[in-house]
Amino acid sequence: MSRPTIGVLAVAVLVGACSVGGATAPTAPAPVIEVASELPLSDAGVRDAERAVAVAIAEHPTLHGYRLVHLSLDDSLAGQFDVDKALQNAKLMSQDSRVLGVVGPWNSSSAMIVVPITGRDNLVMVSPSVTADCLTSRPNACFRGPAAQPTGANLFRIAARDSIGARTAADFAVRRLGVSRFAVLVHDDMFGRSLGKAFSDELALAGGRVVFSAQYSPTDQTYSPLLRAAHDAGAEAVYMGSASFLGACRVRAAMNGIFSPDAYFISGDGIVDSLCISDAGSTADEHLVGTISANEPTTVPAALESVAHDRFYDAYNFAAYDCAEILIAAIDQAIQGNGGRVPTRKEVLTAVAATRDFKGLTGTYSFDANGDAIKPGVSFYYVHDGSWTFWQNAP
Repeated sequence: MSRPTIGVLAVAVLVGACSVGGATAPTAPAPVIEVASELPLSDAGVRDAERAVAVAIAEHPTLHGYRLVHLSLDDSLAGQFDVDKALQNAKLMSQDSRVLGVVGPWNSSSAMIVVPITGRDNLVMVSPSVTADCLTSRPNACFRGPAAQPTGANLFRIAARDSIGARTAADFAVRRLGVSRFAVLVHDDMFGRSLGKAFSDELALAGGRVVFSAQYSPTDQTYSPLLRAAHDAGAEAVYMGSASFLGACRVRAAMNGIFSPDAYFISGDGIVDSLCISDAGSTADEHLVGTISANEPTTVPAALESVAHDRFYDAYNFAAYDCAEILIAAIDQAIQGNGGRVPTRKEVLTAVAATRDFKGLTGTYSFDANGDAIKPGVSFYYVHDGSWTFWQNAP
């Protein structure tokens, strides 16, 4: 094509673009607002949580003219939570001004590192699954890493605190299971002691009694003397303040031949995994019970049908969807409150804090002054046919 021809064509295109009925010039893409998720994606089950967050964001492709985009970050490496990845993610999210909210962290250990960093920039985080009590009471000792002192209360959670799960288990044991005399065994750490105290306190209020209490060691070769002492003291069941990676379910296995076959062994979500089932052996049955700090939804939208249902930890995946919806609603409110302009992170944080009676899949949520859900859910799982199985939501 010769140059004169190109020139004539260029003029024709320009005139056509400016004329009525002609081709319109392409419009610039809408500005982007990002909602991030910070999850351990090496875990196949947690990838369902990421999928749930993506579904929530896809249901709201735009907010008042802004494009809503999902930024998915992984804080795991080689199948395990990785401190360096969590730190890297926290810095990336804080430095990306388009990120106005985060679904996560997934684990309390991650929150203890990430929250102080994101808090310096008022980047709000809404978690479906962190349960350590200290995270929202925020003592300095709870946080670790290069920014161990948080500068703002930027963490909100719809998961029940560990102590609430333990209290719910005590109430459930007495009022629903008819078991009132317990041995309370704990691992000697903050997590174990917190669970044991909360369970014991609520058990007394519910009309039950702790007839035996002791610490156990994961390195003990046998738990028979400990369990015989508990049984001789009149214990009908055992509450364990610990986790499976600390040998909690080897204690369950040692109950065989000492306690009745239908004696309950109850603990928190630290035992709801495959290791516990393996360690418990033949005692991995319907009387091996764990609590999850979220409700299983009664109905699941069609868009979430691909997300696994009724398996252990699945309630947290649906809670991740609710967290994303809470953030999206808060961003929407903040945009409106800012006259249609992109809100600041502080404005979004304030909007999340003001959440009242948000109706989600896993419950109806409002937050207290510490960032805890006022009425968090707790569900019970037991082992059936070699797998953790949803039993029921707590009343």
